[in-house]
Amino acid sequence: MNFWKKEKKNFTTTNSNKRRGNWNQSLRRIKSDTKPKKMKKSFQYLLILKKFKNVIDYKNVKLLKAFLTKFGKIRPRRKTKISVQKQHAIAKAIRKARSLKLIPFTFNIKI
Repeated sequence: MNFWKKEKKNFTTTNSNKRRGNWNQSLRRIKSDTKPKKMKKSFQYLLILKKFKNVIDYKNVKLLKAFLTKFGKIRPRRKTKISVQKQHAIAKAIRKARSLKLIPFTFNIKI
């Protein structure tokens, strides 16, 4: 009986060390094999502004549509993460473009 107990003890200690080693190695592989990170949506709006050289104009419909939701509402500043001054200028430009019929007040969404 002592023989089996010794064998059992040796078996558990060697396997537990091997398992830990393999487990740690598998974790390292998972971290290195991760997919590239997606760009944050808030950073996307800063890049859009940079693309148009930070010039906010009511005639630039492409820029203004980026700051509208699919229902035609102006995106809030907490979503776009741009400065207060730029958000105010964009909102003002959108309102002006709407009054001149460059951008519709609402969009037709089929439900």
